[in-house]
Amino acid sequence: MSRWLGRFAFTFLILAGLLVYQAYREMTTMAEPNKWRIALYFVAAGISFGLSARGMRERHRPPDDVP
Repeated sequence: MSRWLGRFAFTFLILAGLLVYQAYREMTTMAEPNKWRIALYFVAAGISFGLSARGMRERHRPPDDVP
């Protein structure tokens, strides 16, 4: 699984940015924004950013077979 996190690290980072932008856009453009949806966007962005950080760590980790 850590191999897949390394592969999708940048994708998770882009997804986190997109979710934060979507939450910001909903907060600023709606007359009465849906607070639950905004909170869900931020929670999902936090999870996505955490997965991205874990994937970056796995991606730049030295290989196990090095003596």
